[in-house]
Formats: sequence, C-alpha cells, structure tokens
Amino acid sequence: MAPVGVAFAVLDTGGNASDLGLVLTASVIATIAFLLVGGVVADRFSRRGVMLGSDTLRCAAQGAFAVLVLMGHPPLWALIGLSAVGGAGTGLFSPALTALTTEVVRADDLHDANVLLGMAKNIGIIAGPAVAGALIAVTSAGVVVAIDAATYAVSVISLALLHFEISPRGVARSKLDDLRDGWGAWTARPWIWITDIKFALFNAVVYAPLLVLGPAVARARLGGATPWGLILTAQGAGAVVAGLALIGRRPSRPLVVITIAQAAWALPLAGLALLLPVPVIAAGAFAAGIGSATFFAIWTTTLQRNVPPRLLARVSSFDYLSSFAFAPIGLAVVGPIASALGSSTLLWIGASWQILSTIVVLALPQIRDFRDPAKSSTVLGVGAGIPL
Repeated sequence: MAPVGVAFAVLDTGGNASDLGLVLTASVIATIAFLLVGGVVADRFSRRGVMLGSDTLRCAAQGAFAVLVLMGHPPLWALIGLSAVGGAGTGLFSPALTALTTEVVRADDLHDANVLLGMAKNIGIIAGPAVAGALIAVTSAGVVVAIDAATYAVSVISLALLHFEISPRGVARSKLDDLRDGWGAWTARPWIWITDIKFALFNAVVYAPLLVLGPAVARARLGGATPWGLILTAQGAGAVVAGLALIGRRPSRPLVVITIAQAAWALPLAGLALLLPVPVIAAGAFAAGIGSATFFAIWTTTLQRNVPPRLLARVSSFDYLSSFAFAPIGLAVVGPIASALGSSTLLWIGASWQILSTIVVLALPQIRDFRDPAKSSTVLGVGAGIPL
C-alpha cells in the first residue's frame, strides 16, 4: 500500500512528479547508507532488538508523514526528511531479518521459511496497490499512509512476543573490525559478489527501464493504468505460484537455478518493446514473477546455509548494498536515455542484457559448479513446477 499512498499523498497536496522523485530517492539513498550499519549492529547485538528499533522508527516516521498530509499542504522538506528516516529504518531492518531467521527456524526448514516469507510479501504486492487505490477513492492518501504506519506497530508487537534462544556472539575490538570481518567474508566468497554484481546491473539496466518506461508505454500505447496494473498483478501472481511450488524443494545447484530463473525478466521488456497484446506481456510478467520468487527464496537460504551465523548480518548487508547500489542511478538516467534513443530501444537493451548476462554468469565455474552442501533429497527441477 505504501508506494501508492505516498505517491498520491505528495501529488494530492500540491507536489509534482519531481517532488515525488525527491521523496522516493531520499528513502532509497537512506536505505543504502544504513545497510552496513544495520549489518554490524545486528551481528554485534540482538537482531530482534535491531528490528524492534527499526520498526519503531519507521512507525514514527510514517505516522508523522501521515499527520502532515492529513493536515494539508505539508512542506516538501519535511516529507523528504521523514522519507529518509523511514529508509534508514529499512536499511537497519533488512540484514537483521536475514540473520534472525536462522535463529528461529531449524536449518532443515530454512528454505521453506524463506519461501513463506516471500509469498507473504508477494501477496501484499498483489493486494496492496488495489486496496490502497480503493481507500484513496473513498478516504484520502493520508489515511493509507496512516494505515501503513500502523502495520509497523503490529510488527513491533509481533517481534516483542517472539521468544527464542539467542546464540552467543563474540565481541570484536571495534565496530570497524566488525565491518572489516564482514567485508572479508563477502569478498572471500566469489559466488556471492558475482551474483551481487549481476543483480546490481539487473536493477540498473533491466528493472529501472521496466519501472520507469513500463507505465509510460502503457499510458501511451496500451490503454493506460488498468493494463499496467494487470501486468504488475500477473507478476505478483507468478511469484505466489512459484512460492507454492518451491515449498519442500531445494536445488542441488542453487546458483544455476536462480541465474536461469532470473532470465525470464527479458520477457516483459521484449513484450513492451514489441507492443504485444497486454495478455502476452502479462504472461511474460508472470514468468518474471516466478523468476523473482525463485531467486530470492533460494538465494536467501543459500546465504544462510553457507555463511557463518556470526557474520551473516554483515555479509547480508554487503549483499544488499552491492545489489542495489546502482538502482538510484538507473532510475535517474532512464528518462534522459530513453528520450535520446527511444523507449523501445532501451527496453530491447535491457532484455538483451538479461539474456547475455545469464549466459556469461553461467559460464563461470564459481556459479556453475557451486553445490548446496546440505541439500535435501528433493531436487528442484521440472517436477517442481518451475520452468527452467
């Protein structure tokens, strides 16, 4: 609900598209800036404590955002600042979540736990925008943002009620030493940073054009917001279907599976570039949703099973940081490049890059030969319902 609520909150209170861009960029930059801090703090102290603090911070920031919007004519600088505070909370929260999962879930159940987390997220992606749009139609964008703030309070209560045994952690000489240890663990595992580099370029070259040019193409050539909403819904539906198929199945070569699965993102970009019928583009988005759900569930489990628990939050923070570092740049340059080359050309570049990068990464032995040392007896394949 939040992206729709925040967008219309800015626009309905006198802001324009540039103002909205500043509000969204502030959140992304703050998230990236606080990822490493989140990783260090989560590995040094209580991961649940970090998440509680993060959600308390995000609840307060989003609540204040809602109050300003409901009062009418909020100052832009205040919305930018509150968006940055919320983004900082996300940067602190994400590495801690990856690490906390290993403390509350048995090792044999990690894969299914990550699948279920992904399914919950993707159900929200499907239902959230529709619910937010309906609420804005009968109430206001400020109400939607206030409801979003309340969900962080629910998270705080849920985390406070969670009881588990905390693993003992060693204390390093300094926080800088902690950070160096995390960097060393990340660089010592080429399979991590190779995948992260590929994902960083995916965000800049593939996902940013889809996010920015997709709505523009839909508005100009496909019939407007309704077809674009159908395409996004199909993507979320694909992710949920993949989640159902992934439960109880774990691949013997996880990096090969997730690299191939992510290649499906070329399909919706090619469909938009060719101006194919909306149902055909939606089918491509459905396949891309399958690819995303497969990637995130298997990737998170692979990290959790192959990185020492005491380093997991820090390695996860470097994973997030490197994966999303180019996202703001990609979002910023897509418009000007599309104006110079044309939207269709840029979409074709993104689709071609996704296929080419998949081939290159699969050729690397660090990816191709990596095997899950503790895989279950069930191997992911055609029988799991995931097209490879």
